[in-house]
Amino acid sequence: MKTHTKIEGDMLTVHRIYDASQSDVFDAWIDASKTTHWWGCGQTSKVVSTIDARKNGRYQHLMSIEGVGDHLIDGVLVEFDPPKLLAYTIPGMSEDEPMLVRVTFVSVGDGTRVTLVQSALPSALHDTVAAGWTASFERLATFFDGARRAA
Repeated sequence: MKTHTKIEGDMLTVHRIYDASQSDVFDAWIDASKTTHWWGCGQTSKVVSTIDARKNGRYQHLMSIEGVGDHLIDGVLVEFDPPKLLAYTIPGMSEDEPMLVRVTFVSVGDGTRVTLVQSALPSALHDTVAAGWTASFERLATFFDGARRAA
């Protein structure tokens, strides 16, 4: 399985099918003890997450990125419909212009198709954000591979 990434205008779309149940994949996005294993770009060495998993709940992911230092991503969960949908704000170029990330989880056979759409993405961030989400989706696949081997 492969991660597919596409940018059109100010919208990034990333999708992949994971060999895990819909509830397990959704849980990996909202359980802070699991996001620490896969969240972040390829150079992320450590993640500390806090997630208030409910509509209007806040989240934070503090990433330690090699060669960059610490980088905080935080926002508010604006849609929360387990295990099908998660949407949240993410900081943009300014505090007045947050971006929106909407993630859907759909059962496909024994697996789950995850589709992420990040809107209001400034062109200056296209390459960085696309590379970051692609790496995160790949790291999530590695997380599930490790969970299967440990079972």
